[in-house]
Amino acid sequence: MTTTESITTENITHVHTAEAATPPGAGRRTALAGCAFLTCALPLVFGTTITGMLLTGVDSDHRFHQTTGQGLILVAFWLGAVVPLLRAGWRGERPSTAAGLRHLTLVVAGAGCAVAAPGGGAPGLVGVIAVGGALLWCALPRRPRLRSAVQVDALLLPAALVLGAALLPYAADQLALQNDATGYHSRNPHFFDMAWISVVLVSQALMAALLPAARRLALPVAAATAALGAAGLAFGEDVTSSWVTVALGIVLAAAGLVGARRPLGA
Repeated sequence: MTTTESITTENITHVHTAEAATPPGAGRRTALAGCAFLTCALPLVFGTTITGMLLTGVDSDHRFHQTTGQGLILVAFWLGAVVPLLRAGWRGERPSTAAGLRHLTLVVAGAGCAVAAPGGGAPGLVGVIAVGGALLWCALPRRPRLRSAVQVDALLLPAALVLGAALLPYAADQLALQNDATGYHSRNPHFFDMAWISVVLVSQALMAALLPAARRLALPVAAATAALGAAGLAFGEDVTSSWVTVALGIVLAAAGLVGARRPLGA
């Protein structure tokens, strides 16, 4: 009797993640430690400063920005893009495809927004992130596999498209405001930051909807989307758009949870 085993995307993913880890040597770990400083110091300082501003009421008219794109949500996605790479590299493991895509979307979205609105020091900030990220990828003993099978999630894709319809026009408006900014806002890229985090959320939602290897990105995106809307409600942004954003976060979370429980190929 001859038996056959079908090779599914799930099997391939399991094989990739089951690769035996080879602990890196002292030189490689020294390089990773240096990259950890280069890639994590700035967001940690940034997050600490913003948290202090929120708690003490400094620039209280910018609390929405401090909580979201200029602040805590951006910092969470910034660290979330580099810490998984560092952790896997330190252990000698191959970072997941989702981790690689998460980092690339942060950098590419930031670069695109910086080209569209170069005021307020945005190109320099994105340049530091890109250089540190490139050095980190060079230091990794194994790099993420970025090629992935495409398999549309029937629930996540509509939610991601609606999110894009809601946030991309908002991002375009924020970039226009950054370009027209004068005074304080011309020196501080508040509006660029809001556009950046919006593009990151839409990009990662679409990847989660299209790539089985990136499905895990759906829940962080959903949480950040709901938090973005909740911050708008708390700090005086447009009520209707804020409620819509909260609702989109909830829908994305529900779709992501259903998709996590559904076998690949179903």
